[in-house]
Amino acid sequence: MENINCFKHLKTDNDMELYICKTKKFKTNLLQIFILNKLDRETVSKNALVPFILYRGSEKYPDSKSFKIQLDYLYGAELNVSVWKRGELQIINFSLEIVNEKYLPTDEKLNKKAILLLKELVLSPRFTEEYFQQERDFIIKEIKSIKNDKYTYSLLRCYQEMCRNEPFGLHKLGHVEDHERLNREDVYEQYQRVLTESRILFFVIGDIDEDALYDGINNSFDFKHKQDRNINQTYVKSNVAEIKEIEEKMNVNQGKLVMGFRTGITRNSHLYYPLLMYNGILGSFPHSKLFQSVREKESLAYYVSSNIETTKGLLIITSGIAVENYEKTRKLIMEQVEKMKNGDISDDEFNWTRASLISTFKTMADSNRGLSSHYLLGLINDQPEPVPESIDRLNAVKKEDLVEVANRISLDTIYFLNKKG
Repeated sequence: MENINCFKHLKTDNDMELYICKTKKFKTNLLQIFILNKLDRETVSKNALVPFILYRGSEKYPDSKSFKIQLDYLYGAELNVSVWKRGELQIINFSLEIVNEKYLPTDEKLNKKAILLLKELVLSPRFTEEYFQQERDFIIKEIKSIKNDKYTYSLLRCYQEMCRNEPFGLHKLGHVEDHERLNREDVYEQYQRVLTESRILFFVIGDIDEDALYDGINNSFDFKHKQDRNINQTYVKSNVAEIKEIEEKMNVNQGKLVMGFRTGITRNSHLYYPLLMYNGILGSFPHSKLFQSVREKESLAYYVSSNIETTKGLLIITSGIAVENYEKTRKLIMEQVEKMKNGDISDDEFNWTRASLISTFKTMADSNRGLSSHYLLGLINDQPEPVPESIDRLNAVKKEDLVEVANRISLDTIYFLNKKG
């Protein structure tokens, strides 16, 4: 693993943040724009539409086909748009990956062309009525189709019930009824506000000329912009007054049990790496307690695992079970949680988990998108750090740290998707 120690942080003249990771590790250069917005019922559906409408066409490239032809001219560059949710932030993402121009047989300025293509995509969109209608209809279908994937649906429903009066309960794509009320002008006006007021991060990873790259971005993205610095105001709840229990019935062959816990621990907490270890030992790997006890030993679940949302401070246990095994499974899961509180952690569980997490971090460092995601999560939580530093902090975790984590975790919500009848 190359020792990539940091991203250089620069600011453009219009207060856009630029993070450059200069490395010869990759044969491609990755350019990404992240636009950070607070999750809010009034804007979440509008924001979700933006990147997909923008990808439909611009002034210079009036349709998707024109964009794709231009990507072919850039030696098969890859352009993607997406919407993410991290904590109570909704993130609009534009990502362009191009071959390193140093490998070309010509002296073509590929990085400059890539910057200009992103500028065209972001600053000169064709917000036509046709594109608006088509993308809105597509997103409505996407939201409705979640119900067909019972794993995703049950996880979403647990989050919605757990965070009912919190922005985190909103889906990243918004609500069907809100989309149905939108018009093209609503979305276009919202996008203008987003460009003017949101925190915008520009990431570049690759073997590049830093000065030329900065000048190219600074001169091209010269729109009016003054960002809100205090963008991440995610509400983190630690204490649980009452456990919520929700049962929903559908035509399913397999029950879905989802248990949501509050940890109160986020990415910038001193207990973040102990939480990673805790989650790994509890349910992230084949050697974890949940997998070994609930699935392998007792054969109560088709699958069982745990995962964490580290900007919101949540831990979620998901399992697919025969509906008649609901009570047994729930009880056995809580027994494993209790074991963690009591420090019932073997040396093998501890060492295997740490080795697995370190391997995950090293794999992340071998991917330009992995590096980007890791550093972005740190920035959002005011704790940016390179992968080698993360590994060092993971190596410093002790068993007693895990017990401290375990005793901070509280069960908040139990959601069960049951079989009708």
